[in-house]
Amino acid sequence: MIATIFDDLINSVINCFNKYFDFETRSSRKEFWYWQLFRILMFLSITFIESLGLNGLLFISNFIFIIPEIAVSIRRLHDINKSGWWILLTFTIIGIIPLTYFYCIKGDENNNNYG
Repeated sequence: MIATIFDDLINSVINCFNKYFDFETRSSRKEFWYWQLFRILMFLSITFIESLGLNGLLFISNFIFIIPEIAVSIRRLHDINKSGWWILLTFTIIGIIPLTYFYCIKGDENNNNYG
C-alpha cells in the first residue's frame, strides 16, 4: 500500500512537471492533492536546510514551482468544468474557501468544456 502511494506521488509530480505550461487540460483530484503533498514536503525540507545556513533555496524553489502550481490548479478547476479564472479568488481571503471546495469535489467523468 505504501509503495502504491509513493508511486502515485512520484507519478503525479512527474506529470505536473511534464505539463509545466499546460493550462488547458484537466487534472484529477489525486494528481492535484499529491502535488500539494509534494509541495508541503519540499517546503518543510527546504526550510530545514535554510535553517542550517543555506539561504535563498526557498526563493529559488518557489520560483521553480510557481508555474506548475498555477497550472495544476487551473487544470483541477477545468476537471470540474470551471474556468481557470476562478484561481484569481486566491487573492482574496474569503476566496480560499470556495477554491478548497472546488479542489475537493469529484471531477466530471464525461467530457466537459475542457476535454
